[in-house]
Amino acid sequence: MAWRLITHACGHQERINVDGPYVIVEQRVRKAEQSPCAACIGATNRWDNAQSGFCPLWGSKAQRDRAEPIRRRALNQVDILAVHARIEDRDAFAELRKQVLRRDDAAWWIEHKTNAVNILAQDIEL
Repeated sequence: MAWRLITHACGHQERINVDGPYVIVEQRVRKAEQSPCAACIGATNRWDNAQSGFCPLWGSKAQRDRAEPIRRRALNQVDILAVHARIEDRDAFAELRKQVLRRDDAAWWIEHKTNAVNILAQDIEL
């Protein structure tokens, strides 16, 4: 395996794999150089989520960094569904929103990255 040390837009360095066709590798390198590193993205997501009312996550730093955008996406889904819900279902969606904000296990969010809203809605029988 061949590796290359690149510098992200935030100034942090990362070692990335450069095996593969030249065109694809160069696109991967260019994209990595133009974007912030995972740690900076995670820190930004944690700050944004704290401002939105999310509770702090439990788990390793890598797990928390992966889980932050997942739970942000879940909250956005709940908010969109609540806007289009019938009036008699609004209380149930308010409870679902509270559950999204209170769920604090990073591993749970990673495990349920595609169906978190469905799992939480089953608990309150939406």
